[in-house]
Amino acid sequence: MKLLISLTILFFLVSSCSDDDIMQDTVIQESEIVGMWKPLRYEYKGKTYPVSACQQKGQILINFDFSGVYENYDVPSSTGNCNLLNSFTGKWNYDMKDNTLKLTYKESGANKILSKNVETFSDTFLKISDNTKDLDNIPGVDDATLVFTKE
Repeated sequence: MKLLISLTILFFLVSSCSDDDIMQDTVIQESEIVGMWKPLRYEYKGKTYPVSACQQKGQILINFDFSGVYENYDVPSSTGNCNLLNSFTGKWNYDMKDNTLKLTYKESGANKILSKNVETFSDTFLKISDNTKDLDNIPGVDDATLVFTKE
């Protein structure tokens, strides 16, 4: 009987420590994603491609309360000028199970969601999936990775 009680107590101690470790990892990872992230480069098929000076104006800003901004700039071939293509302000949510970073924002009175697939992140780099560019000069967009650096 003493053995059964001892094993039961040991089980509860081990499982409670594991839960604390999981919670601690979650808090650490969430705090690492907070900050201002600036586009640095694209990665595609083992090669790196720099972002333009215009694209470097973009940002993902995640504040401590997870409010923030998403902005991206590019040079449309029709104008040749650096333009702000998207600017959204709202509330970020990072889902660690699905590795998605979502910004909920309002547009014309309706709630909208901007979703980015996170490949990986650390305290200095955030890598998200991006299929908006033709990097290899073969017609069509490429399934690349857009690498952001934290400022």
